[in-house]
Amino acid sequence: MAATEDTARLGDGVLPRHQHIELTPDIEAGTFSGSTRIELELSAPTDAITLHAVDLGLTTVQLHHGSRPLHVREVTADEVTETVTLHLGEQAPEGPAALEIEYAGQFCDRLVGMYSSTFTVDGEEHELIVTQCESTHARRFVPCFDEPAFKATFSMTLLVPADLMAVSNAAEVSREPAGAGLDRVQFADTPPMSTYLLAVVVGPLEATKPRIVEGRGGDIGVRVVHPPGDPALCEFALDVAEAALLFFEDWYDLPYPGDKLDLVAVPDFAFGAMENLGCVTFREVLLLVDPSTATPQELQRVADVINHEIAHMWFGNLVTMKWWN
Repeated sequence: MAATEDTARLGDGVLPRHQHIELTPDIEAGTFSGSTRIELELSAPTDAITLHAVDLGLTTVQLHHGSRPLHVREVTADEVTETVTLHLGEQAPEGPAALEIEYAGQFCDRLVGMYSSTFTVDGEEHELIVTQCESTHARRFVPCFDEPAFKATFSMTLLVPADLMAVSNAAEVSREPAGAGLDRVQFADTPPMSTYLLAVVVGPLEATKPRIVEGRGGDIGVRVVHPPGDPALCEFALDVAEAALLFFEDWYDLPYPGDKLDLVAVPDFAFGAMENLGCVTFREVLLLVDPSTATPQELQRVADVINHEIAHMWFGNLVTMKWWN
């Protein structure tokens, strides 16, 4: 985790408003390449912009103020604070700006950032990739303003093998062939959220047919995403999630903030579950269950975890702490 002293924090002179991420993971090589465009608001003139990035190689960095490009004189990295600073050759005026970065990195081996996970079906091993960004690990797969107080909308584009499933925080809006055996998968914009809630899952997975929940803000499609296998193991989770969504909309008196809800079973996962907005990840044993053979205690544990994570869609995701203390 990065330093948590106030002196290590970025300050509020540069505010992210929207960030688009385009990512090409290479599961076999354990690497990824990406590009990101961050729409910013500069609250005062500045000659330097600092954001988070760790173990990423930045290949191209461009800054625009309106339609005018600004010269980036130098980029320096600070390993202690896990930041990079763009030193400008001129003063950037107050107002809107856009930062564009191309970069590359490697999967992390500590179940944080972007990492690989394996599972076995009928004696055959399969591999998928998954992200875990809480608390300060989004910076391991994309340069960003990686503090909970910085909220922005996000859009995600993934270039993935055509035979693999891809899910993220928001609903898929298009999937088209991109050549070389890849598909370009585009997801909708998220509501404003913190970077620790970003989620990407890519692999040879299956999804249940969406369970349509009639929420206050419109229909919510709820799915369980899981390794290939018995879909009957997903029904209990769908029942619990439907009841939880309706209960918490009434409890908080606010509509569910996302446009869909995926509950994703992950084979290798450091926590019980993670409340990524619209794309909650779980240990398999805390999501997939057969009510005909499970004990009451096992069913209650699964129900508790699902309700806990869905409650976070409001308290945590919609209303968020400013800092980790």
